[in-house]
Amino acid sequence: MFEIRPATGPDVPAIHRLAEQWVLQGLSSKEARDYGFLVSNFTPAEYRRFTQIANAFYVLEHEGQVEAFILAFTDDRISPDDPVSLSVYDCESGRFLLVKQICSRRGGGVRGAATELYRFVSQEFSGVPQYAAIVLEPENVRSIHFHEQRGFARCFERDAPDGRRRGIWAKRPA
Repeated sequence: MFEIRPATGPDVPAIHRLAEQWVLQGLSSKEARDYGFLVSNFTPAEYRRFTQIANAFYVLEHEGQVEAFILAFTDDRISPDDPVSLSVYDCESGRFLLVKQICSRRGGGVRGAATELYRFVSQEFSGVPQYAAIVLEPENVRSIHFHEQRGFARCFERDAPDGRRRGIWAKRPA
């Protein structure tokens, strides 16, 4: 059995290790397709800060080990210094949830852990549209496929301050 709970400071080392397993940087196109998922990785200090400000930062724990995490913010918690995240306001006038990262342990003990986290967050934020920003250069095939399988559809694209193009995917409440 597993437990989904809010991420805390002591979870940060495990969260950072999980994220590092999936970083696309330094991989060939084929390796990125087969092994990558996250284009960027936050520092432990940033993850620690997110445990204090993100209202949808959860871990899925199994037998005392963090198997997966989701990092998301409601619209009122988005940093004013994040133009890509703020661009969601261009197509959403009401409340929304923005997923910044989601990943699970490679070869972990809970199959479908990331899907379970999405299901949990959808229940916690019932009726709230969900958005995900996905890096398109390099193309993040795994993330696009993962989100589209869960009902997300591409809304628009924009360039980010880091020079990488982002796609914004949306999932509207049923």
